[in-house]
Amino acid sequence: MSPSSSWSAEADRRFNSSPLGQKVLSLLKQGSPSQRSLSDFILRDPIFVATHGIEEVAKNSSISASTISRYVRDLGLSGYPEFRAAVGETVHALIAPVKKLGAELDKGSAGQGAAEASLANGLRSIESLTDPQTARTLREVAVLIKNARNVWVMGFGLSSHLAAMLALGLQPYRDGVVNVVQYGGTEVAAGRLMSVGRGDLVIALAFPRYSADVTDLANAAKRAGAGVVALTDSIASPLAGVTDTLLLAAAPHPLLPSSSLPALAMIEALVSEFLVSDPAHVERASRLAAAMAAYLSSSS
Repeated sequence: MSPSSSWSAEADRRFNSSPLGQKVLSLLKQGSPSQRSLSDFILRDPIFVATHGIEEVAKNSSISASTISRYVRDLGLSGYPEFRAAVGETVHALIAPVKKLGAELDKGSAGQGAAEASLANGLRSIESLTDPQTARTLREVAVLIKNARNVWVMGFGLSSHLAAMLALGLQPYRDGVVNVVQYGGTEVAAGRLMSVGRGDLVIALAFPRYSADVTDLANAAKRAGAGVVALTDSIASPLAGVTDTLLLAAAPHPLLPSSSLPALAMIEALVSEFLVSDPAHVERASRLAAAMAAYLSSSS
């Protein structure tokens, strides 16, 4: 992905719900290896496609321009200019601010360093989560957490730390919250999930670079009858095809494989929504605060 590109959950939904996005998604699932690879690139960053020529897309996707041209014709379009215009129509409202960010990131030689670029990227990524659909989905997931028999939270690699943050955020306010991947790796996590079943909810987290294990275990939990919620960065994520409910926290970063900030923002929002969803949760939080007061330092 281009370091100067920016992604948002709104762009993801807007493009993938369009007729063209549905065709691209179909090739992601059923196309040739090169078609799947290019579809993955497009689904992750339609704004980049809408704002760059075929040679730049070829360079950033590592797919030849001739292959891209064939791909476009397979979609039923006359050529790349028509394809680029069609993509742009679905995300046109989002292109202007992205161009602005790209210009800012390109100022590195004029004094902007990696820190400034990272902070600017993080701000825009978090701002992209403030759309109404994200808020509605967070409320839906909060209800699922409230009604679940048990809640199983899991992620591998760097996502394991995000999963731990979510589990720790929920555990004070309801029983039966299990952090699946605490220690011991995949084998221990799979053993811990053996008791998952109907009435349970699995919340799986995966961000680039993805772990295949979390997708495999989410599939196993779904076969056992559990509901599955995925917190991931894109509909092109492997988890997107497993989940019943998809929480999108787009996570571009100008240097790193992905940013953790959007996921952390979503986790805080989800815990907050769950906390206020039932007066019993607030009362439990008050009791926790009173119990902890004696152990906390106070300012003089």
